[in-house]
Amino acid sequence: MVLVEYKLHKVGKNAKKAPDFIIDGGHWFSPIDNTMVGLVEAEADRDYYIPDSIVTLSKEEFLARQAAIHAVSPIVSMDDDMNETTLTDAQVAEQAGSWYDSFVV
Repeated sequence: MVLVEYKLHKVGKNAKKAPDFIIDGGHWFSPIDNTMVGLVEAEADRDYYIPDSIVTLSKEEFLARQAAIHAVSPIVSMDDDMNETTLTDAQVAEQAGSWYDSFVV
C-alpha cells in the first residue's frame, strides 16, 4: 500500500466523495489545503489508472505534513471526560508515526 494525499471529488450539487482509487481514506484532514490522506494499491499491484499528479507520502513526508498542520491548527486529544489537551510536537510525531506504521504496509 502507498500513502497518498488527495482532495474529495464533487459528485453532485452538495455531495463529495473520495476518489474511487482510494482504498482506505478520510484520514488526517488538513485545514491548510483541504486534503486528506489515504491508501492506494502499489503500482505493481494495480491494473487501473491513478492520476500521475497524485502526491505520495513517505513516512518522513507524512510526519512533516502533520507537523505543518499542528503548527497552524493544533492537534488535540480528548480524555474520557471529554477534556481537550493540545498535543506537543513530540506527541504529534509519535501519534502520526504509530499510525503510519500501523496502516502503511
